[in-house]
Amino acid sequence: MNIVGITAEYNPFHQGHAWHLAQARRLTGADRAIVVMSGNYVQRGAPAMFDKYLRARAALLHGADLVLELPPDVATGSAEYFASGAVRLLLQTGIVTDLCFGSECNDLKALQKPAQILSEEPADYRAYLQEALRQGKSYPEARAQALQQYDPSLPPALLASPNDLLGIEYLKALHRHKSGIRVLTVPREGASYHDRRMDQQTAASASGIRQALIRSRGHFTPEVLAQLPSPALYRPQEGRIPVTEDAFSLLLLERLLRAPGEPLEQYFGVTPELANRIRNHLDDFRSFSQFTDLIKTRNLTRTAVSRALLHILLNIKDCQPAGCFRVLGFRREAAALLKELARRGSLPLVTSPQDEALPEHWLHADRLYESVRSLLHGTPFQNECRRKMLVI
Repeated sequence: MNIVGITAEYNPFHQGHAWHLAQARRLTGADRAIVVMSGNYVQRGAPAMFDKYLRARAALLHGADLVLELPPDVATGSAEYFASGAVRLLLQTGIVTDLCFGSECNDLKALQKPAQILSEEPADYRAYLQEALRQGKSYPEARAQALQQYDPSLPPALLASPNDLLGIEYLKALHRHKSGIRVLTVPREGASYHDRRMDQQTAASASGIRQALIRSRGHFTPEVLAQLPSPALYRPQEGRIPVTEDAFSLLLLERLLRAPGEPLEQYFGVTPELANRIRNHLDDFRSFSQFTDLIKTRNLTRTAVSRALLHILLNIKDCQPAGCFRVLGFRREAAALLKELARRGSLPLVTSPQDEALPEHWLHADRLYESVRSLLHGTPFQNECRRKMLVI
């Protein structure tokens, strides 16, 4: 049986994601598709706009057979941690035969060159990287410069394209695991990753859809609905203020005020420089997003700062690999896939997080998200420990 693995955030699940799932199954000849998906928080250091169950349901309705959740510390890590954790989880299933990801260049051979350099880290590359960092460049800028100095044949666009950069990290992780899993790419269709334009003729980016919903204060315009493969899923969300990082502003401020003498450097992604900036500018805090913009610097990117602040809020001190298969949902006709995962996977299966089946920091992150979401929308709080996996 061919089983394709896909890593995703689906924030939200849109037409481009449905197309990618269909192409992944077609190109690999897969009998089944397993998606490893971020939970209630995403890689740019923010809460997901829609909760993990809604996004998992959309995926299961449009090509996924099984959806597993990435732990919050992995899901909110840099591209390297995100990709490494996702690949590790897919390999630990013991049943995934293929990995398929979206790519701007759609050239697997071109992506494998920088992936091998980053995996092996030859001495010359490391020297170029350290020199670029000493020049005050951010880590992503320094790494791109070092790669091009080490191998001038690498196209600059390759090192500046979000999906290609993530693809390089997937390949690096597979190289380090010495995995023989087959890898295929799917060309990215429609708007680019950061493109916020919205029309009914072009597949919009997730970023564009989120910005449109923020502008409309949660009203699903015809332009937005045209981008969603299952518009009916979102009817209960109509008119609800979208969940963004600023909905967590009060929680973050309280957390930072509560730790005046605490070493903030103990939290994942918090450097001594960033810890000092947090302390020195705390009196100017107005909101999560405003504070992120205030304390970022040339070599501390906005995304890195947002991740670090989120890690402080969620009490995440390091990035640990998943200790279980947290099943968010599966398709009824793929029940045999769940049995195979239980039989051949190297981690325990968790279908409902009761009896301390999940680490406390994982449950804490979900409790915070659901607390904010329920108060923001005026709906009952849903206890994560009582929620059942989806069966479609």
